[in-house]
Amino acid sequence: GLAHVMIVYEEDSLWPLLFRAEGSVYWRASMFAVPSALMALGLVLLERVAPGYRAEASLDELAQSTVWGMIAGFLVFALGFRSTEAFSRFWEGTGLLHQMKGEWFDTVSNCVSFSLSAAKAKPEEVDRFRHTLVRLMSLAHGSALEEISGMRGEVETIDVCGLHAATLHYIKDCVECHNFNRVEVLMHLMQGLITQAHHRGILGVPPPILSRVYQTISRGYVHLLNSKKITDTKFPFPYAQLIAFLLFIMTFASAIISAVLVDSVIVAPVLAFIPVFGSHALNFISIELENPFGDDANDLPLTHFQAEMNTCLLMLLHPGASLIPDVGDRCITDFDELRDSFKAVRTTLWDGGTPSGSEAGDAAPGGSERDLGFFASADSGDDQPRSVATGAEHKEKTDQTKGSVVAVSAVVAAERPPHFPPLPSPEPELHTKMSLEGLEEFSLALRTFGAAAERRVGNLIERAHSLQL
Repeated sequence: GLAHVMIVYEEDSLWPLLFRAEGSVYWRASMFAVPSALMALGLVLLERVAPGYRAEASLDELAQSTVWGMIAGFLVFALGFRSTEAFSRFWEGTGLLHQMKGEWFDTVSNCVSFSLSAAKAKPEEVDRFRHTLVRLMSLAHGSALEEISGMRGEVETIDVCGLHAATLHYIKDCVECHNFNRVEVLMHLMQGLITQAHHRGILGVPPPILSRVYQTISRGYVHLLNSKKITDTKFPFPYAQLIAFLLFIMTFASAIISAVLVDSVIVAPVLAFIPVFGSHALNFISIELENPFGDDANDLPLTHFQAEMNTCLLMLLHPGASLIPDVGDRCITDFDELRDSFKAVRTTLWDGGTPSGSEAGDAAPGGSERDLGFFASADSGDDQPRSVATGAEHKEKTDQTKGSVVAVSAVVAAERPPHFPPLPSPEPELHTKMSLEGLEEFSLALRTFGAAAERRVGNLIERAHSLQL
């Protein structure tokens, strides 16, 4: 069957990667490398049993010539070219499938959005239109994947039996009796369905806007045709034949050269095994990558692509798909206020209330953000912490920071969920320094981010205590 998922592997550990059998070409390459190694071993043993046979056969001169180097050079060039082309086809194939899915999903998404205006006036007609379109698109996408892979009935579609019997009979008759392309038939049916929905007022958009839907259908089909180009066009036969011939010569030449150069029953077979194994393995990898649509372990996961498409289409049938987003009653519409509240939440929640690398005693001078803790004023345009002044100014800023801590503690006590432990509270004598501005800012942050904000506020309070303010 088709590949369900891509092979997931980690390169952090070498041994599991080396000895994983799934998707490996080790065994096929070894079918040629092992005989070459055994041949090298036999030649070494033959020289020990019948000394001088290599000289009589002129094998010593062969080892000193450049013939083997020329063969290896031609083979490396041919395999390098094939590997580059194979990976290019593989990468283009996965890109085309994702583009096809994106274009066709955009088609259905646009139609669902265009039908929102008629959802209240014609709810049943809109619902039937959406369900019909989703089923046709799921069937079209699955049929496209089966077509480029050369297999049938391997992917799952969304409730095809839910289509009208006349529609199913028409599709079956076109494919089985007239040998029409199923994807093209489904494209035609969807275009007719969309056109009829527009004339009946289900798609309440002007024709120039609706034309975008037909364009996305067309572009998706073009991506399908480009994918079929990969499956229909094989690697050129003369190149494949030349590579096969060079691999055959390499298998025997490596054994002879290794046995002549090294008179060892261990080293000679190993030297013969390595180049033959690597050459055949690289060739087998290229063969698998040249056609990424199939049932090999290293092929693209077409069933996974179909499952993703089905999930995306089902999302468009969810009751919430007709929801029109809006802002709530707590929405801040004043630009300056929104900017200040965003900066307050950002500096406190994402930075934990403590600037990176700040020293003990750093604080934030000036502005409303001095109540946030240890950050510089946003008016200066500088997000870096500044040094604290000394004397009376230092005491004033220290009191302001303590007031913010108390304000935060009060808000946290009121907003904290029951399952969260209480946060450390500041000294009782600091309650007179409570800052209303800090209370409002942190109250907004807590309402927005909940438990995450509470943990950040706890960090801020602990930071204040660690500074021994």
